[in-house]
Amino acid sequence: MIARRWVVAVLFPLVFGCSHFVSRKEADEMALRVEKVSQAYEQRTADEATLRENLARLKAELEKIREERAQYREKQSLFMDEIRARMDDLRKRVLELEQRVNAAAGRLDDEVVRQVAQLTEALSQRVREIAELEALSREAAWASTQLGPEDLRDVVLALGAARQWKLAHGHLALLLQKHPGTPAAGEAVSGVAETAFRLNEFTRVILYADLYRRTFPNGPAAARMVWLLAQAHVQFMDCAKAIPTLEGYLAAWPQGTDAEAARKQLEYLKSMRHSRQVCAP
Repeated sequence: MIARRWVVAVLFPLVFGCSHFVSRKEADEMALRVEKVSQAYEQRTADEATLRENLARLKAELEKIREERAQYREKQSLFMDEIRARMDDLRKRVLELEQRVNAAAGRLDDEVVRQVAQLTEALSQRVREIAELEALSREAAWASTQLGPEDLRDVVLALGAARQWKLAHGHLALLLQKHPGTPAAGEAVSGVAETAFRLNEFTRVILYADLYRRTFPNGPAAARMVWLLAQAHVQFMDCAKAIPTLEGYLAAWPQGTDAEAARKQLEYLKSMRHSRQVCAP
């Protein structure tokens, strides 16, 4: 009986302690899981910081577009007021000339009368031209608000190709406000980004490519926009943004059109990360 009690007393702590024994493999697996969770948390924190930064820049750019559009409308209003004043002045001058011609018709020879008549006709034609210009300006301003998404897209692309960026900004803001999420809106944003890249307007490439990436993350031009965004950062020697942008491109589109070029460029930038000729400090 005493021997049995002795065996129980010895085996009980051994058996109970085994439930708390952890193998080295389990400890390594747990450490790996903790490391993965930590890395995922750090990546998410970095992505959230980048998102906040891009959203702040986008809000600032949209506010700038609104201010420029308001200034443009104010200038148009002043221009129309000036045109009206000139028209009134021309009408008065034409009327005065007609009165003088009628009063002096009996004392002037035929040549002078002819010249005055020609001048009067020229001034009258100028008044008609200015009136027509005013009407066309009003119609153009009104028509912009009545255009459909495809027509507004064409206007934005044409203005971008002509480097009329302020007008392109205004029409693009109108398109995104009236027809958000439409294919035409995405084509307008990606189109001006491509135009800006072709014209070496890299600040505008960053603006429009990033706008497309945030507004149309699954759009047909999303991969191309991320690639252009990376190229713009490279042009500014901003490797701190170019490298993660290229990594994001390869993670999302490993078989993309520019994937091979992205891999080579990413490898090069990482190897030259500390070179001031490639990456600005």
